[in-house]
Amino acid sequence: MTRRSGGLFAGRGIALPGILVTLVTVVVCFAAGLGAGWVTGQVPSWYRAWSAEPEPTVSASPSESPEPEVSLPAMEPITRALDEQDAAAGVVTTTVPEQGEGTFTTVSRTTGPSASPDETDGPTRYVRIDVEDGVTVDEEALVSSVMTTLQDQRGWGSAGRLQFVVTDGAADVQVVIATPYTIATRCPEEPAGDDPTCAEQGIVPVSIYDWTAGLGRYGDNRKGARAYLLNHGTGLVLGEEQVKCTSGQASVMADQTRMPKACTTNAWPYPDAKKSG
Repeated sequence: MTRRSGGLFAGRGIALPGILVTLVTVVVCFAAGLGAGWVTGQVPSWYRAWSAEPEPTVSASPSESPEPEVSLPAMEPITRALDEQDAAAGVVTTTVPEQGEGTFTTVSRTTGPSASPDETDGPTRYVRIDVEDGVTVDEEALVSSVMTTLQDQRGWGSAGRLQFVVTDGAADVQVVIATPYTIATRCPEEPAGDDPTCAEQGIVPVSIYDWTAGLGRYGDNRKGARAYLLNHGTGLVLGEEQVKCTSGQASVMADQTRMPKACTTNAWPYPDAKKSG
């Protein structure tokens, strides 16, 4: 402030007596001190805001992807009583959740090959059975139902073509029992872009609603409907192509939920082979 004050008076031709000059100097310095104090008091409100290093910008966390819009088939209430077919398939309730937790628990346990000595052992395909958390089943009965169906002589292993072995580890065929919502979102009929289908990933998706209620064309034959769901899905995993039925007995690889009335249901790849058991 001293230099600024000197500059302020310099070159103006002002000559004052010494005492007056001293008095003026004291007054000016006092005033300057007050001014400096006022300015200092204002520093926090603008200087700091201006000179302080800017705070790091925190990017907003990316928002979660919106839930995909899913068109689910109508889920009519299942009002019938449970029966022996249900018990054998691990069905313990007719109250079926539309959406589960999206996580899964493996309910199968590793065992050895099950072919009898007089059978020709074909290539082994390991099968794992997973159930979506939030879905209630009799796990032991479910596993038994799935493996009994896949090992039936009318199935894909007919005449020793394949041997299905249950496991809780890495599998060639992964049977997934899940809610309709999870099936629709994880295994859409038309996958987006280059996403592999569930079948290409070795997955046989089975809706717990279909497993419990059965399929319209099968009527009260829920055992047959369940066999169809497993054998059709397993066929896709094994590389079999879906076909159309126009009349007569349908191939197990036909979409038997949308076939003409002239077609009759068939749950087996080799329906004329000797029935197991």
